[in-house]
Amino acid sequence: MLTLKQIQAVYWVHVLGGYHAAAEHLHATQSAISKRVLELEEALDVKLFEPMNRTQLTLKGREILGDLEQMLELQRNIMLRVSDEAMYAGDFRLGVSEMVALTWLPALVAAVKETFPRLVLKPSVDLTSVLWNQMRNQRLDMIICPMMGEEPLSFSSSVLKVMSARWMCKPGLLPAPDSRGRHGLQAIQKQPLLTHSEGSRLYLEIAHSLQQAGVRFDKPIHCNSLIALAELATAGLGVTCLPEEYFNTYVQHGDLQIFQWSVVPAELEFRAIHRSDIVSERIAEIAHGVCDFRHPRGLYPRRS
Repeated sequence: MLTLKQIQAVYWVHVLGGYHAAAEHLHATQSAISKRVLELEEALDVKLFEPMNRTQLTLKGREILGDLEQMLELQRNIMLRVSDEAMYAGDFRLGVSEMVALTWLPALVAAVKETFPRLVLKPSVDLTSVLWNQMRNQRLDMIICPMMGEEPLSFSSSVLKVMSARWMCKPGLLPAPDSRGRHGLQAIQKQPLLTHSEGSRLYLEIAHSLQQAGVRFDKPIHCNSLIALAELATAGLGVTCLPEEYFNTYVQHGDLQIFQWSVVPAELEFRAIHRSDIVSERIAEIAHGVCDFRHPRGLYPRRS
């Protein structure tokens, strides 16, 4: 006979990659987790994990993994429907991109903790491509990041905000614009391109826009931090493309200026992408309410 404890053991051994980690997560002993896995295999009369690697699912194990996950989600939904939201206890693995971490992640964490005081929120920050891989591999319960254009949407999702990016550089780095307020291609190409890491959605959009316009920069400088890109641009080391809503503080302060030319970067659609359960749906609603990509402190203090 199948039990939820057996299903939990198999699921978390797979997701966390080991019996010790699964035991810690389920507040059980490692031997208890091993016993539950064996009991489920005997009940189903099938091997769920490879004999030579007891953390790697067999083909049959991978085949029924989705069904096991649905059973666990059904249990969680039933418990939530008959109890107060505040009583939910458990881990919730949240992955966000850098722009969320720089702006409204603290507000989201505070609001989630107020709604689910017993929930253990585990946020992590990474590139959009990495977050998507972790979501597909069930390493995260929710990701908040731009959509990957070619990514088939197999999870629930809700649009939070559309964010625009603008070309920026140090004031005076480029010659004066033409009568239309645009800068010439040759003057811009003389400068190094400061761009986000290749696994980010912002990089992919910029690369696509440049390719469409037939523009190429020699030896671009890649960096996995938007703040670092802004500081490099502030130092006059090249031109860059940054989210306008947050980095407008640099413009207002006089450290950067926005410039226009023939290449216009696409907008980024930020979404909350998550599993279809009550907790995730509620946290997505909370995210929509607190989403704000402006600099959290307004104009940053003037540097001496």
